[in-house]
Amino acid sequence: MRAVKLFALFFALGLAGLVPVGLGLSSVTLRFAEPLRAEPQTQANAGQPVPTQPPPDPKSASASGGDHRLPDFIPGNHTLTLSSENSPDGDGAASEPDGEPNSTSKDGKSAAHASTARAVTITTEPISGTGASETSSLKSDAEAPKWPDFVGAKNLFGAVKKPAPLAARAIGYYARGCLSGAVALPIDGPAWQEMRLSRNRNWGHPQLISLIERFAKDAQKLDGWPGLLVGDIAQPRGGPMITGHASHQVGLDADIWLTPMPKRRLTRKEREDLEATSMLDKTGVAVDPKVFTDKQVALIKRAASYPEVERIFVHPAIKKALCKAAGTDRHWLGKVRPYYGHYYHFHVRIKCPAGFGGCKAQTPPTGDDGCGKEVDQWLAKVIPAKPSPPVAKPPSISVRPPRPPIMLADLPPECRALLAAEPDPVPVPKEALMTKVAVRQALTKAAAARGAFAKAAGLAIVPASAATAAAHPALRSHIKKTTTAEKK
Repeated sequence: MRAVKLFALFFALGLAGLVPVGLGLSSVTLRFAEPLRAEPQTQANAGQPVPTQPPPDPKSASASGGDHRLPDFIPGNHTLTLSSENSPDGDGAASEPDGEPNSTSKDGKSAAHASTARAVTITTEPISGTGASETSSLKSDAEAPKWPDFVGAKNLFGAVKKPAPLAARAIGYYARGCLSGAVALPIDGPAWQEMRLSRNRNWGHPQLISLIERFAKDAQKLDGWPGLLVGDIAQPRGGPMITGHASHQVGLDADIWLTPMPKRRLTRKEREDLEATSMLDKTGVAVDPKVFTDKQVALIKRAASYPEVERIFVHPAIKKALCKAAGTDRHWLGKVRPYYGHYYHFHVRIKCPAGFGGCKAQTPPTGDDGCGKEVDQWLAKVIPAKPSPPVAKPPSISVRPPRPPIMLADLPPECRALLAAEPDPVPVPKEALMTKVAVRQALTKAAAARGAFAKAAGLAIVPASAATAAAHPALRSHIKKTTTAEKK
C-alpha cells in the first residue's frame, strides 16, 4: 500500500511538471520541515486576518524558470526553489540589496510570509533544457559605475629602457621628479651584486653610483661585511615606478639589503628568486638578535658616516635597536629615520648635488638622535593589528576614490622633454596630459555616479576619508575621520 502511495505522489509531481516520469529517487531530495506554531499577532495586527498564500499567477508561473507550484497535499510553503548549489548561476534565491530575501514579486505586490510552516526546500538536479534557475537581484559592486582609468607618469617612465644621454641632473623632488644622464651600477662588482635585474632599476645619478661602490668596498675592508646586495635604485630616466616605491624618482635613493652577500656570484634566476631575510622577531616590533647583529649595526653606521648621505630609512624596531647599540658615539643616529617597512633592507638617500637648482632638497634632520619619544611613537604605529572576527556587513558601494597616479603634469616640465629624448623616446598620449584639476573632476563625477547607483539600489555607502572629501566637494557628505602618518 505504501508503494502505491509513493507511486501516486511521484506521478502527481510528474503531472505538475516538477519531476519527469521515470526519474529515480537518487536524483530528487525531498526535505520537509515540521510545521511551526503561528506567531502571536502583535497589537497593531490584532483583529486583522492572517494573510494567506496568494493564488498562483498562470502567466508568471509559465514565465519563471525558478519557481513552481507544488501540489496542495504537500504541507508548508508551496513554492519549489532550486538551491544555490545546483543553480547554474550559483546565486540561489533572489535577494534585495539589503541582503534580506526578496519579499516583492515582479508586479510589485507583496508576497505572503504568514505561513504557519517552515518553507519546504526541494533540491533537484538541473534538468537539461529547462533553464530553471533563480537569478539574484542584488546589485553588486561589479555592476556599479567604474572608476576612471588614467595614464599615469609611471606608465610612461616604466616603459623606458635606456637613459637619456644628457647632463646628469636630478630633476624635481625625491617623490616627484625624473633623472637625466643616469649611469648604471654594474650588476657585479668586487664588493656588491645587484638584485632583481629584470626590473631594470640599477640606474642612478653618478654621485649616488660612485657612493654605492665606495660604500661597498669600505664596508668589506673596514667592517668585515661580505659585500652588498643592492636592491632598487632608479629607472633609466627616473620618474614614478609602476610598483614598489613612492620615491626613487630622481636617482638619489638606493635600497641596500641587510642580508650579507654570499661568497659566490648569484645566477640571474637566484637574483630574482632569493628572498631577503627579515630582521624582525615574531612580535614584529623588535629585532631578532639571531639575524640582526653587530655586523648590521656597523653597516648602517658606515652608510650614515658619509657627508653626502642625508637620510637612512629603517624599520622602527631597527631604529630602536640601533639606539641601544650605539653607545656614546651617537652623532650618526640623527640621519637614521624610522619608517614603515624597511625591515629587510635600509634606504640610503643622498643630498641634492651641488650646482643644479632644479633638484628640490628635503629639510635636513634636526640633529637629535631620535631615540626618545619619536621612536616609541613609531613603534606604536607599526604594532601588528590583532585579527578581528569576521563581521557580516550589508552589501555596499564605496564612494571613496582610489588614489590617482602621479600624472605627467604633476612632474617638472623638463620630465616631458626627457621622455622625448633619443634614444628610445616614449610617445606621450593625450590621456597622459590630464591636469590635477581634470583628474579630480573625473573622480568626483565617478564618485557621484556610484553614490547615486548605491542610493537607487538601496545599498550602504562606504564613506570617503576627510582628506578625500575635502579634495572632492561632492563627497563631503560622506566624511570619515582618519589619521595621517608622517610622510617619508
